[in-house]
Amino acid sequence: MCLLKVYSVTNSFKSFEKITKIPVYSTSEKGEQLGNESNNIRIDHKISFDVSEKDWDDFDGQVEDAIIFLAKHFDNLEQLFKTHNVTKAYLDFPIYSRLNTEIVNQNNNLPKELIVIAGKLNLGIEMAIYSIDAFDNE
Repeated sequence: MCLLKVYSVTNSFKSFEKITKIPVYSTSEKGEQLGNESNNIRIDHKISFDVSEKDWDDFDGQVEDAIIFLAKHFDNLEQLFKTHNVTKAYLDFPIYSRLNTEIVNQNNNLPKELIVIAGKLNLGIEMAIYSIDAFDNE
């Protein structure tokens, strides 16, 4: 489940969300309350896009989907970045750790095709690594 997350301190993404053909996962507005705590207020605008529906244990599939997504939506994303004062934008790859008592090292490779197309859009890349049992108690 890879997402593309885009932030702006000054520009809302609500109007872009209404007209875009890019699959939007969520939007948030500056000043909105975060969670249940009234003193925790969003300091920026945010829009997230659905990049991949692949499971967290399918990193290679998420990466393939991300390359396809960025190529398909490149022009629209480039336009978004030109019309909004984007302060931060990155691909967020959630993945499960493969580490255990027998595996002590985990390597995840980002192919040059992803690096090149993400670089052309000035995107960062994040790999959020979760314990395989991180959500067992929910």
